[in-house]
Amino acid sequence: MTGRRPRGRRGRPAPPAGRASGGRKSRAALPIALALAGLAAVTLLSYSGVYDHAFVRWDDPTYVEENPLVLTQQAGPLLRAVVAGNYHPMTMLSLAANASSPLSPRPFLATNVLLHVLNTGLVFWLSYLLFRRRALPAFLVALFFAVHPMHVESVAWVSERKDVLYASFFLAAAIAYHRYLETKTRTWLGAAFALFVLSCLSKAVAVTFPAVMLLLDAWKGRNVLDRRGLLEKAPFVAASILVGLIAISAQAGGDFHGLFLRGSESATALPETFPFTPFQRVAFPAYGHLQYVWKLFVPARLAAFYPYPATIAESYQPKYFVAILFLLASVALFAWSLRRSRVLAFGLGWYFATLLPVMQWIPVGSAVMADRYSYLPYVGLFFILAAGVTALIDRRPMLQVPVLAALGLAAAMLIVVTVRQVGAWKDTEALWTAVIRSSPNSDKAYAARGNFRGRSGRVQEAMSDLMIARRLNPNRAEVYEDLGNAYGILGNVDSALVLFDQALRIDPKLGHTYSNRAIAYLRMGRAQDALADLARAEELVPADAASLHFPRGNAYLQLGQAARAADEFGRAIEAGSGGADAYANRGIARSMLGDAAGAAEDFRAALRLNPNHPEARARLEALGLTQTRRP
Repeated sequence: MTGRRPRGRRGRPAPPAGRASGGRKSRAALPIALALAGLAAVTLLSYSGVYDHAFVRWDDPTYVEENPLVLTQQAGPLLRAVVAGNYHPMTMLSLAANASSPLSPRPFLATNVLLHVLNTGLVFWLSYLLFRRRALPAFLVALFFAVHPMHVESVAWVSERKDVLYASFFLAAAIAYHRYLETKTRTWLGAAFALFVLSCLSKAVAVTFPAVMLLLDAWKGRNVLDRRGLLEKAPFVAASILVGLIAISAQAGGDFHGLFLRGSESATALPETFPFTPFQRVAFPAYGHLQYVWKLFVPARLAAFYPYPATIAESYQPKYFVAILFLLASVALFAWSLRRSRVLAFGLGWYFATLLPVMQWIPVGSAVMADRYSYLPYVGLFFILAAGVTALIDRRPMLQVPVLAALGLAAAMLIVVTVRQVGAWKDTEALWTAVIRSSPNSDKAYAARGNFRGRSGRVQEAMSDLMIARRLNPNRAEVYEDLGNAYGILGNVDSALVLFDQALRIDPKLGHTYSNRAIAYLRMGRAQDALADLARAEELVPADAASLHFPRGNAYLQLGQAARAADEFGRAIEAGSGGADAYANRGIARSMLGDAAGAAEDFRAALRLNPNHPEARARLEALGLTQTRRP
């Protein structure tokens, strides 16, 4: 990438950035305002169908629905919480800010959409600066960023708040650093560092920002090996290394030397398929890259989940060899562009820098790629396309109208696909049914839909899905847990225990399975076994401790330890867990302790929450009282 000064449309040197006259600035202000307003309007239109969506049973329970720290907005613990194998406190705090009673997905999704609108504006502004204050190419980059259907997953999925939030800070940091390069004012450098740290605390993939700084250096004609420039980046690199170490610890299920609180089970370190060969470790990331570029132009067959090949033989299909060749060609093109084309070098550099951490070189989870991974990387590719269109119009002004009309038609078609893709995230059933249509051999999709159907009371349908999932992959522990829950609902507690045991043999670190098995033990009267499982569940998932007070109270009640039972039920009530049953059971414990007045108050509280609570009503009548009379 050379640092030659760009020239105007007739060969004259372009004016230095920031030196335009006041009249020129005022003339540019209205088109910019109109462009930003138009971008906001088209973005809101594209995502107008998202506000009536439900939470989906894919990370949303872990991040929001069943996360007591989020539901009770506990800022302190959220600053330390590792959730779903990720340490991203800014994301968790932002989710907690949307929590309400009763809980609704609408504020979470509305915030995601607003962040996407903000990101669209930031993409416009960054592109505007990079294109030396030319509004047309900046508008094109931002427009296609706003409406591309590959970005739906990042916006329409509550749990992907981390994507839209980290991108906001990342883009703002890039703008601040660009301003620093223009003005040499160190305040801008400090702002870039602060925004970069916030981006890392929203999603760890922001650690590649120092590479983007080098791209911006080269774009502005600065020597990337300049000693002063490298020293300026030292704090950024140090922060990236620290965040990377934290991410490695969190993904492995650790707590980074006791500094953090594990909030849920960690992500699977390796995909649940087969050991990867060296060829596959290259082929799968290469295939993801090929698909991201292909879907940029042809966003068809989009899905929430793209599984790895089901067998080793399938991973040696021709498409994976083609993908490796395409990756090599892309890298060669980038290397060539470093000396020949600033636009290609910057665009491809941005794309690779922001995509590299999620290209599955070290597989995490069971998906070979994901639409959400394209959210920020596509900015680089849109940049190349916008620059090419602008150059074509500059050289052939007579093509401006047909070219812009074609781009408008393309944008309209993308909006149609985006609106349709937004609908795929309507609820859990729609989401996983769409994945099953796309990947009929995906055990994860059947397991997830079965889990949702079971929670919806459709136990037989759930068991049908879970049986298929078990047949497709007999080593998925969560399937056995969900089958155990289904048998428990049907009253077959013995079978439920067998399935919980099988789940824990496959993965002995599933904290929720221990708590579910504890409930089965309680139904069988095995209170001591239940207490042991509850202790293990709290050890594995400390942030779920609040939800364990109620079953622990039931165990102590079975053992006749009324004082300890009353204390546990009180803790459950304070944490908002257990509902009317927590009050009723504490009332029983207080009756055992001879506290008739306290028991009566608890029974009345239970009836206020559930007027038809049979145990509370019977106990209150046994005390010779009614719901309205006071002792």
